[in-house]
Amino acid sequence: MTVNIAHDEDGVTEQRECVRSSRDAAAVHAATSRLGRYSLWSLVLGFVFFPAPVFALLISLSFESVPGSVPLAGSGSTSASLNFGSVSAFEPLNAGVTRTAGASSYTISTRFGVRATHLLGGLLSPNYTVRARLLSAQPLTWRVDGVTMSTTAATFATSQPYGPVVPHTLAFVVPFSQPAGAVTTVLEVTAIAN
Repeated sequence: MTVNIAHDEDGVTEQRECVRSSRDAAAVHAATSRLGRYSLWSLVLGFVFFPAPVFALLISLSFESVPGSVPLAGSGSTSASLNFGSVSAFEPLNAGVTRTAGASSYTISTRFGVRATHLLGGLLSPNYTVRARLLSAQPLTWRVDGVTMSTTAATFATSQPYGPVVPHTLAFVVPFSQPAGAVTTVLEVTAIAN
């Protein structure tokens, strides 16, 4: 699975253009084995910084690798990528990817970090809230920090502190009945100053 994470302080319009080009660049293949289906899933995450009040423009956001998770290429910047690799209900997974099997599905997850800094040291905004939504309906269930994502924005973290790296969990649920194949998902994330 490939995850491209980007941040754009200029707004949603330019970020959607970035997401489109990231999605166009994602290519995946699937294979089958006697132990079960492998699938190489592709996820494109577009992190959008939405300035609610004017002082929100004074926030900078970067994406960070989290120890024990899939490392981000471009960690520490406003644009990073994450590769889950091939995933399966039974085959070995890449380092940093976890799997939880259920009766009719399995869940794949890893963590990524977000660091937000307020240029005025948080004087006008003590912390921030993070929301996300899928840009289109998806056959798989996607979750950030346990919150199920849909095409309507959902808050997955509140009162996030400025400064330190805050880890978040990205997960998706694959039914055993899901045919092998490529899946591309775009997740739009918004940080709002409180």
